[in-house]
Amino acid sequence: MIQKISNIQELYQLTGFDHTPLSDHFDIITHQETYPSTRKMVPAHRRDFFSIIFLENQQEGEMQINQDKHANQEDILFFQGPQHVFSFVRGESMTGFLIFFKPEFLLPLKSDVVSNFSFFRSSENNLFHLNNSDKKEFVSLFKMIKSESQNQEVVKALLLALLEKATILQEKHQTIEKAIPGEYQLVNNFKRLVNNHFIEEKSVEFYAVQLNLTANYLNNRIKAHTGKTAKEHISERILLEAKNMLLYTDFDIAEISFRLNFSEPTYFGKFFKKHTKSTPKAFRSNR
Repeated sequence: MIQKISNIQELYQLTGFDHTPLSDHFDIITHQETYPSTRKMVPAHRRDFFSIIFLENQQEGEMQINQDKHANQEDILFFQGPQHVFSFVRGESMTGFLIFFKPEFLLPLKSDVVSNFSFFRSSENNLFHLNNSDKKEFVSLFKMIKSESQNQEVVKALLLALLEKATILQEKHQTIEKAIPGEYQLVNNFKRLVNNHFIEEKSVEFYAVQLNLTANYLNNRIKAHTGKTAKEHISERILLEAKNMLLYTDFDIAEISFRLNFSEPTYFGKFFKKHTKSTPKAFRSNR
């Protein structure tokens, strides 16, 4: 079962970390501080806040983000939003930084974290390998945030600087062409809408109306800039949630179908098999 973690202190209780966060809305710690109290294994959970994880060195440990496993990683930066399912096995030696913050911490500077920083979405790439130059800049920002942790306004400004730097890093990894003004913003707005409404709204027409476009035009523009149609993006987001439920919950197939807003379990089964070549039951059995 996926556990829902509502605040930073609750996360520390889950992990066994004996520590009180700086505030209800923000904390920064090093991986080294979490030893030796943190549990070896932390089960799958979702956090109702945002996490930034910089892992400089990880020996024998493993993170699982949704269905993706990452073991023995070095110099990675990971952004986790409320829709991610996250679990980990702690290695014997981990170094780096962790930042946890609630969206209200950045008010009034930023009002919508996910809209402004899309790397927190489940549908986006959330993990970045840092070269030496990027690593140096991010480590400097983490250290400044840590040293200024008692000055909330300074921390807010530094955290925003880190997020803006991450946006530049994300753009380096983007395959989307930005030659036509407004097209990148269209793709970003579409993905944000899908992330917010994929359960109740599965038609391209709904998203086209929200963006003041025709369904055909939206499909064409999204495919031109991502290589996938709008419908494919919607289906991928539904599948991600379906796989998370199959892997991390005890819900039966009918319950998962209901939670994903399919009118009948058979429709969900056909949808899942069409896109994965496997039935939901077989996928769960092979986990």
